[in-house]
Amino acid sequence: MTSTLAGPAASAATGTSQQPPAGGRALSALDLLSGGALLLVALLAWSSLALAHLGQHSAPAVLGVTLLAVVPLGGGAAVLARRAGVRLVADLPAVGVALACAAVAAALTFPGFSYGVADKDPGGYVSHAIAISQTGDYSFVDPVLATAALDPTFPVQLTSPGARFAGVWVRDASTGLIVPQFYHLWPALLATSYDLGGRSALLATVPLMGVLSVLALCAALRRAGTRLLGSTGGLVAAGAGGLLLATNMLQVWQARFPTTEVFAQALYVGALLGVVVALQTGWRPAAGLSGLLVGVAWLNRADGVLLVLLATAVGAALLSLRRWDARATWFLGGLAVVTPHALLQAYDLALAYSNANSIPSLPLLALAIGGSFALALVLRLLPLHRVADALHERRPQVVLGLLVVAGAVGLLALGFLRPRLFGADYFTYNDQGSIRSFDEQIMRRLSWFISLPGFALMVLGLTVVAVRRWHASVWALVLPTLPILAVYGFTASNSTRMLWWTRRYVPTVLPGVVVLVALALAFFVVWRYKGRLVTAVPAVAALAGLLAFFLSQSLPLRAHDEWKGSFALSQKLADLAQGEDGVYLWEVDQGCCASVTQLFATPLWLQHGQLSALLPSNASMELDGNARRTVIERYRERFAGQPLFVVADKGELPAGIDPASVQPVLDEELTLPMWEESNEERPDEAREVPVHVSVWRVR
Repeated sequence: MTSTLAGPAASAATGTSQQPPAGGRALSALDLLSGGALLLVALLAWSSLALAHLGQHSAPAVLGVTLLAVVPLGGGAAVLARRAGVRLVADLPAVGVALACAAVAAALTFPGFSYGVADKDPGGYVSHAIAISQTGDYSFVDPVLATAALDPTFPVQLTSPGARFAGVWVRDASTGLIVPQFYHLWPALLATSYDLGGRSALLATVPLMGVLSVLALCAALRRAGTRLLGSTGGLVAAGAGGLLLATNMLQVWQARFPTTEVFAQALYVGALLGVVVALQTGWRPAAGLSGLLVGVAWLNRADGVLLVLLATAVGAALLSLRRWDARATWFLGGLAVVTPHALLQAYDLALAYSNANSIPSLPLLALAIGGSFALALVLRLLPLHRVADALHERRPQVVLGLLVVAGAVGLLALGFLRPRLFGADYFTYNDQGSIRSFDEQIMRRLSWFISLPGFALMVLGLTVVAVRRWHASVWALVLPTLPILAVYGFTASNSTRMLWWTRRYVPTVLPGVVVLVALALAFFVVWRYKGRLVTAVPAVAALAGLLAFFLSQSLPLRAHDEWKGSFALSQKLADLAQGEDGVYLWEVDQGCCASVTQLFATPLWLQHGQLSALLPSNASMELDGNARRTVIERYRERFAGQPLFVVADKGELPAGIDPASVQPVLDEELTLPMWEESNEERPDEAREVPVHVSVWRVR
């Protein structure tokens, strides 16, 4: 009888289970399709960033550098595969399942949101990308700040200390140098897309990353599921995981939202796939690809350093247990290739953003990494490898596995019970003072999108992995989820507003949860009791229920296009200059959070090359009633011959400006779609945001 979890699905426990089509010393077509596509995109993004940092970004240059990297890498990998005896198998069922899941992902996400405003990070990325495309450089000189550097009496109104507008950060006021907020990999990649296919290609890049993430997850689950549950179980795990990730609302939203999260997810899942392939086949280049993707993920987001630290911990453990081999060396090599550029960006080119996100200082990071390996060398002198050897025995595996499951269940229970145990939690967010952080409700909020049955299946999936015969490749896919979910489940470290709040969990937590759920469902599909598939129907029903739950949330997003019409409005504003380099003076005191200035001042400047500056604030006007007239006169003198405009909202000319000195040229009212936001419940519908823009040309 094989009715226990520790027993096999089919005959796996006896070692007679069918080898996976992509197992042993074989690479599958799905491995090459997903891994190759991610390698190409990672190299394309890295080339885009390197050239932007050098001030030489252009489509031909990016494609040329990428080609120079891809050809030797691909050729070298093929040679090494041949020498290592790694063969290629088609595994057409897995390819078909993965492509079907990718098609679902594409149908739900393409072509991406028409995000042409600057109210949040996505608008900043889009604007910066177009600026990189137009200038070839990640930074630029602001004529307003440059003038003020030469003439300290020249009036400059900042949005906040060190920022001309939100996200448009001042790097050097003495030269007028601007370096936009955030790390620069994502806007550099979007800039290349814009070069190749304009705005449509730029926006389509976002869902493309979601599709690649689904393909890579299917490939990783095919391998891990096959090793754990046999070929059929691997195929079911791949299909279930791919569909669940493709249809989840968080995934659908982020795969249409032009920000870094879904790209970070694709790099993370691709890195996991590389490790799984390397462990199962012994093919060292797969480990090198994994290290490279971790390094590129560090270039993509500031918190990518957490993956580097996680890799450091694993590497130190391998060293101390005497399990370090050529695959670990290749991983380190792939990571080391990118590390100098990552350090340059994190601790020089984007240092202000690293500091704003509490990234460890360079000495502290070096101490953590160096100290970990130094400790590993000391521990290597102890017979710790015997502990690792003991884990090949079933009894220690089951005991330790049950302890892992118990710890995970305890942490999940603590997360869900946290509001009752510890009460309301507060944090300081921007200039809003102390507000509810909702950190104590993280698990409850995540359950709005994953469901309580989903979390229960996640625990069952972990149980299946933990108490069955252990495989390093399976644990490599599953294990990172546990510490990452524990860290991110403790604090959200961002705004409390949905769906903005959820972005922190998309790159790593969401795919990790999906992996465990998929493995649980696959186990119950193939598990036999006295030779009968007694749980297959309930498992399929559970999958159908989860998909129905996910689609009920994500399908309404299919008909929604965030800020549709915003590109057209900013183009209309730019057209007022009639092909010349215009200067637009914007009203600063417009409140929160969809003011004309906040939405369009930055896009008009970075996307259309029309200089934007702020008028004096109301507080300045109270001190000097002629402040705005003075500013207009100074700007007209400085930018003589260029059309000068005043922009406000609601058809009201800003106080202190003589109506006789300006001529109205545009007054337009419209509504733009925006998904609702909430601190208290899951947003489930769009709303229309009224926008009333008024423009006067200075005579």
